[in-house]
Amino acid sequence: MFFMLLHILCLIFLVATVWFGVDNYQFFKESIPIQGTIINVDRSVTTSSVSRSSKNSYPIIEYKNPITQENKQFKSSVAALNVKIGKTVWIAYRKNKQTEKLISFGELLIPTAVFGLFGVILLVILIPLSESSQVLYWLLKTLHMFKQ
Repeated sequence: MFFMLLHILCLIFLVATVWFGVDNYQFFKESIPIQGTIINVDRSVTTSSVSRSSKNSYPIIEYKNPITQENKQFKSSVAALNVKIGKTVWIAYRKNKQTEKLISFGELLIPTAVFGLFGVILLVILIPLSESSQVLYWLLKTLHMFKQ
């Protein structure tokens, strides 16, 4: 029963990885890059259940809407380090849905990397030794790692 739950959890992580990847791909395929300026920083303090607090910096970015030419603002959905007011940043603007996303590693790669890492770790744990040995042997042979 325990291994069945681990298999399901592994599958959930791997499906989430693919979903995040496809979602980002579709977003950028339908987007245009525009520049924005950090006009302010929302410095939020969050407290965990064990009374630890952390200070997060969410940049507030202003950009010119490419359709209406109006100045728009949005708050990044991911906290960032070393946020400086007045700095120029790149934004992906999705015209058909009029949504924007800050082009940053935190926004794009962290969800995909975290879910993918946990999924692969569970997959490696769950694959029987004989199968993992065969897969690794094939990979090493394909990469010409053995002397002939």
